[in-house]
Amino acid sequence: MYPRLLDLVQQLPQQPWGKAFVYATSGLPDGGFQKYTRPLVGALEGKGFEVVDTFTCRGWDTWAPFKPVGGIRKGRPNADDLAEARAFAEGLRTGA
Repeated sequence: MYPRLLDLVQQLPQQPWGKAFVYATSGLPDGGFQKYTRPLVGALEGKGFEVVDTFTCRGWDTWAPFKPVGGIRKGRPNADDLAEARAFAEGLRTGA
């Protein structure tokens, strides 16, 4: 997760904020016990947000080991990913 985003959340005061969701992209899948969204979800919850859901999809990734080869998953998110993101957002909006 982008360090400046985590820093921003850490600087928020502790209070009941309401609901939040996390949307993220990564070159690698977000799975298993080491979900890369977990630090952001934990930080938000620690500040008083109720994280109602998360959405992840593949994205162009130029993180350190992938940088020398120009990154991985170039062209992502693509149209299918964006359609899934829209469906995710619609589900949040309608409560489905």
